[in-house]
Amino acid sequence: MKAFCLTLVATGFLCGCKGMRHADSIPIIDTHIHLYDTTRPEGLPWPPPSDTVLYRPILPSDFDQVCEANQVTATVIVEASEWITDNQWVLDLVQHDPDRYIGLVGSLEIGTPQFSQHLKALSKDERYVGIRLRERPGGEHFFESEDVWKDLTLLSEMDQTLDVLMFQFSLEEVDMIAKRLPRLRILINHVAGADIEGEKADPAWVAAVENVAQNPNVHCKISGLFQQSHRQPSPKDVAFYRPQLDVLWAAFGEDRLIYGSNWPVTMRGGTYQEYLSIIQAYFADKPRKVQEKFFYQNALQFYGLPPLRR
Repeated sequence: MKAFCLTLVATGFLCGCKGMRHADSIPIIDTHIHLYDTTRPEGLPWPPPSDTVLYRPILPSDFDQVCEANQVTATVIVEASEWITDNQWVLDLVQHDPDRYIGLVGSLEIGTPQFSQHLKALSKDERYVGIRLRERPGGEHFFESEDVWKDLTLLSEMDQTLDVLMFQFSLEEVDMIAKRLPRLRILINHVAGADIEGEKADPAWVAAVENVAQNPNVHCKISGLFQQSHRQPSPKDVAFYRPQLDVLWAAFGEDRLIYGSNWPVTMRGGTYQEYLSIIQAYFADKPRKVQEKFFYQNALQFYGLPPLRR
């Protein structure tokens, strides 16, 4: 095997435990996947049994196949469970392969008495890179809570990151957090909540994007394109998504856009290859250095991860 690998290197390919890829290919870090096991005795809070696409075990072996088929180098997992113990469950699930499963964005409820304790314990594992702002207990009064701001401040002080799922929050609220905590690294998920209809971007959304992007600590994840198209199957032509992608490119530029998929939710719209191909097509006319930033370098910098071992 070693001799075979040396031959591949000499002919322009790299070889290792993850298979092989061309030496000139750009590494890809998918910063938004979910892993879970529907067969666990205690069950799980998401997805529901009624979801015929997603309700089945989605485990590392499944994503390994995606990586091999699409030359995805590594991933940052985003925890989708509200159960505190599932943060450690995922870390344990992927501990066998730290080169591929390089980070976890956890799920902890901000503004609770146990938040500090859980964050400090979990972040002892360097793969635990931050949390996602997902639920909104307290509704419209969420940001009136001093405990919420205390926990957000702790995130910043500990150099942990904040992903924001836009379903429960607005870009104006992200702007407020960014201004109050300018050292907190914030990553807006799923193309900043854009509604993608194959038409010119909504002017109100454009204005909100341009405003929040003025904060240098705010980044945007090009994830969930299929989801934001609200179509099953989703369109496969990059032109359908270009109006919103152009807005995000103009606002955040080459240093603050990060690649993510939202797999396995992508399966509602199409295959992983179809999803990745759309995004690769959008960036195809941009310089290689820009593609390198988007597909892996910006992710490493944002999440504070070490260089890829490849």
